[in-house]
Amino acid sequence: MDIKPIFLSLKQNKFLTILMVIQIAFTMGVLSSSVLVATETLREWGMPSGIPHEDIIRISPEFFDETQDVGQALVKDIERVKNMPDVINIAPSNAVPFTAENMINVYLATTEDAQEYKTVVFHSDENIFDVLQLSLIEGRLLNASDVIKGESSATPENASQVMISQDMATALFADQPAVGQTIWLAKNADPVQVVGVYSNFMVGERLNGRGKSYQSIIRPQIKWSQNRQPHYLIRVGSGKGTAMMEDIIDVFYQERGRFINNPELLKRTQKRMYDGRGSRALTMLVISVVLLIITGLGMTGLTAFQVTQKRKQIGTRRALGAKKRDVMRYFLTENSIITLIGLLIGILVTLMITFELSEQASQNFMNVSVLLLTGLVMWIVNILAVWFPARRAANIAPAIVTRSA
Repeated sequence: MDIKPIFLSLKQNKFLTILMVIQIAFTMGVLSSSVLVATETLREWGMPSGIPHEDIIRISPEFFDETQDVGQALVKDIERVKNMPDVINIAPSNAVPFTAENMINVYLATTEDAQEYKTVVFHSDENIFDVLQLSLIEGRLLNASDVIKGESSATPENASQVMISQDMATALFADQPAVGQTIWLAKNADPVQVVGVYSNFMVGERLNGRGKSYQSIIRPQIKWSQNRQPHYLIRVGSGKGTAMMEDIIDVFYQERGRFINNPELLKRTQKRMYDGRGSRALTMLVISVVLLIITGLGMTGLTAFQVTQKRKQIGTRRALGAKKRDVMRYFLTENSIITLIGLLIGILVTLMITFELSEQASQNFMNVSVLLLTGLVMWIVNILAVWFPARRAANIAPAIVTRSA
């Protein structure tokens, strides 16, 4: 089919054409960005946490009475909780799975150009592996003699041995054995030795966003101060977490002069990790669906307007032998050209929006397959939007040319 008449028609209706192109581009930009964010969020929701998060309780106590001895309270807390029925184990920790946001860079050398590897370091004792139910992949587990404990200002030394997650080992050493290797947790820090590799568990949103959800390090040390007290991770019997929550909180309140922050199951902590982005993605999707409907209605209206304007031309073509399918092909091709131009501009808009969202969230949302699929859906919607007015045009009788204007 000769498309020259189509371009001439678009040129004659320049304003409407430009308006539809802008609308399609804007809708494509918002819709595809929303779908990209939602797709990535749903993908992460399906990732295994690596731990029995439905049976682990997180308690974060904080002293407001500065005369209290945090170290003594730590010992008493652990003893009291371990004596509770249905408590399997307890471990103090400076960070909590799903909320560990204190990202650091770890290095294999101290040279100026040494490559950086993103990770989060959990400071805890030997019980952390039982609490999180981590499996030993390589080397040995940490034991009580490895753990350094003390008040921060009075305990300058740091543990010289660490364990790393399976993904961390792969990132650092690829297929080489990790046990016995030396790493640096900062360029100006003392080296530490890897003594073991444990199974992966999900760390937090910031590493999630970089595709490094399971890169972590466990260092056997517990340090505290009045302003910096450890969290507690408590694993209880399967399905007993909710029922035991209040009793465990009461045990911690036996120590005077403090309050308890954020007592919750890690199941809730995991959910909250996605809440903000999930709400944002849902809002954007709703807006995008509305825009998609408006765009479809706009294409329907534009085509219906053109059919009304071109009734005599269509009748003439029909009188000269054009079949119904030729008339429909004309309008569908015209629509496809407008849609294609709008989609190409919309892809550029998508790249700008996605880049900004990725910068804000420190996460790469781009997925070419999703982007192309979204464009295909928009094209199909627009084709359907034009289909019915195009059929009405195809049904215009050739006799229309004999009527007066």
